[in-house]
Amino acid sequence: MSYILPAITLYQPWATWIIRGWKTIETRTHNRFACLTHKTILIHAGLTTDASAANNPYLSKGQLIYQPEEMVNGFILGSAYVDATGLLCGDQYENKAALINTADRYGLFLQKIEKFDQPIPAKGEMGIWYYDLENKQKVSKPKPNALTLFS
Repeated sequence: MSYILPAITLYQPWATWIIRGWKTIETRTHNRFACLTHKTILIHAGLTTDASAANNPYLSKGQLIYQPEEMVNGFILGSAYVDATGLLCGDQYENKAALINTADRYGLFLQKIEKFDQPIPAKGEMGIWYYDLENKQKVSKPKPNALTLFS
């Protein structure tokens, strides 16, 4: 039996902020992630760090410097359940939950965020990709009859 989940790659520190529960809306300028609605996804920290995030107006100075050793790159950090997706309007709630101005962006509303005890080393990619948690390997898109955790 394999446990295959879709994964998305984010720059650091955004990936860590999701895993800490500080960022509960992940945004994109497109709606191609709408297919993730009602699925558990993996949160992968890519190799890039977004230096501009250090000036985030939605986090306190204490949050911005909190446990920098957790800001690892090239690892699957945990999972989240995508409760809903949709076009955002940029209101104050959405901005705070996404940690950015969300006007005219599409959002994934995340719940049940779980941090893995041990991050899993993995090479991510743009878009949606798939990872087999049992066999600890990246896989091609599963066939509809494959046993997955996100069905």
